[in-house]
Amino acid sequence: MAKKSNKSTYTEISKAQITDTRNIVISDCSAGGFTIAQRMDVKEGKHTNQVYMKGAFHINDISGLISLRDAINLAIQVVEERADWDVAEE
Repeated sequence: MAKKSNKSTYTEISKAQITDTRNIVISDCSAGGFTIAQRMDVKEGKHTNQVYMKGAFHINDISGLISLRDAINLAIQVVEERADWDVAEE
């Protein structure tokens, strides 16, 4: 009889490039919820390996994703307002 794997699997939902070689990846988790991980793309000749960095974090449900979105939007707003202030002082 085949042994059933208890290992979670992940299905990529979206990604955003944050540096030349790194992406933030949001995935569905087979155990429920979502994960957000940092992935580094390592080019070796013609082949690119995708390496997931240690320290991904888990979000339980859609309300957690919405809270994350709101936090990012607020951070963008604060930085943009600060940038406008800095330009006005020059």
